[in-house]
Amino acid sequence: MTEEQLAVLEKFGFRVEGEQLKHFKLGIVREKEEFARFSSTEELQAYVKQILRNQCLWKRQE
Repeated sequence: MTEEQLAVLEKFGFRVEGEQLKHFKLGIVREKEEFARFSSTEELQAYVKQILRNQCLWKRQE
């Protein structure tokens, strides 16, 4: 992962732990490779927003 990609992920609340990225507030745990495949920061931001949106919707239904 590039420093730019890590900066985007940290901006949205993710933290790196080994080979995983974790969002502690929402309980999201994903592998680094899932995010490393994006070539532009715009694509990565859109994907992260989608993950966060889906997680929030899922938590509301509980």
